[in-house]
Order: sequence, then C-alpha cells, then structure tokens
Amino acid sequence: MERLDKAFSSCKLYTRSEIAKIIKQRRVTVNGEVVVKPEFKIDLSHDIVCVDGERIDFKKYAYIMLNKPYGVVSSTDDGRDTTVIDILPTEFKREGLFPVGRLDKDTVGLVILTDDGLSAHKRLSPKTHAEKVYYFEVADPVLNETAKEIEKGVLLKDGYLTKPCKVKLISDNSGEITLTEGKYHEIKRIFGAKGNKITYLKRIEFAGIKLDDNLKEGECRYLTEEEENLFIK
Repeated sequence: MERLDKAFSSCKLYTRSEIAKIIKQRRVTVNGEVVVKPEFKIDLSHDIVCVDGERIDFKKYAYIMLNKPYGVVSSTDDGRDTTVIDILPTEFKREGLFPVGRLDKDTVGLVILTDDGLSAHKRLSPKTHAEKVYYFEVADPVLNETAKEIEKGVLLKDGYLTKPCKVKLISDNSGEITLTEGKYHEIKRIFGAKGNKITYLKRIEFAGIKLDDNLKEGECRYLTEEEENLFIK
C-alpha cells in the first residue's frame, strides 16, 4: 500500500503543487470514488486511479516510441528549434524524459524517449553493440561493389575509420544500412566519402525495436512489454 500523493510523485506526471491541487479539486478517483485526502492508501497492483476520468499509469519509468518528423531536434530543450519533447502529447509528458541518442534535425523516424537513465546508458554504450537500422535514399546509384566497401568500413575525411556495418540495397538509389555506432552525421559522411549524397534518411529500428508502421510522423505510443524488455535487457 502507498500514499496517493507519493504514488503520483513516483510517476512524475505532476509536480507536488499540481498533485495537491488536483486532489483538492476532487478530480482524482480511486476505483470510481472521489478521493480528497493526499494520504489515502492505494494498492498500485489492483486499484484504478483516474484524473478527470483518465486512468493513470504508475510505472516507475516511461518508455515511449516517437516517429520523429523532419525539422525537429532530438533534445530536451532548444532555444531556437522545436524538440522531441515539445511535440509530445500532454498525456505522455513527465518530468525527466529525454531522447535516447540523437537523430539529425533532417532525419526522421524512430526515437525512444525515457526517464530511465541507467537503461538508456546501457543501450547507448559501445559495449552493447546495439544495432541501429536506417532506410536511406541517395542522389546517385549505389553499386554492389560500393555497398561491400561500406560494409568493411570507410575512411572518413577526418581520418576516422568507421566500424563494419551491413548494407542492403533495395533499388539503385535506396537501401538499408545497419550500424552499431553513432558518430556525428555518420551515414551522410560515409556516402559522402564515396562521392554520393543522402537525400532522405529514416531510422526504422533501434536495439531490436522496430518503428511501428502505424505511427505517422509526429505520433507516439508507449513501448509494448516485449519492446520494453528489449530496451532494458
């Protein structure tokens, strides 16, 4: 059993002052009954708690899949551009959310947002070799020979040799590339080193979690239990 106000604090959906306010305003129900005492005890495994009729999920951490649109930056705060946090619907926002890794402003697709710092750190650590899959389109045709060269590693203009990766060509000017590292503008620089130019880039998978085809750009949903397990393993 846990106090109602402490349960709200743990889920990070409201500040302390907001919690006191919504309880006082009789907006909180437990199993259909209005509760006005912050110290009211609830059973998180059985009781149904709602605010304004909407059920509250008291999970310790949130794991959100977002289909990031073009022009949005993978940041929690930016004085100039719209961020992935800015475009989240109100019901998904909670204190401490951040994007796991970054997508360029002009790259679209899968972004995972969470407030679970430990699991995010593990997913991003080079030691885990988490695979990131991108769909790409390029200005000029890609030869099979060039794709094989990219897979072995490419020497970039700054002298960095990229790690081996996988390339699957879909057409002359499109395909999928799978990386286990995330250097700055890496895919653009890889193809640039081969005399080509990325014209469209979309992340479609991260650490085994695939972008939901039903999510339009700008839309989001919570990870399924199976996807959560892939993320936190």
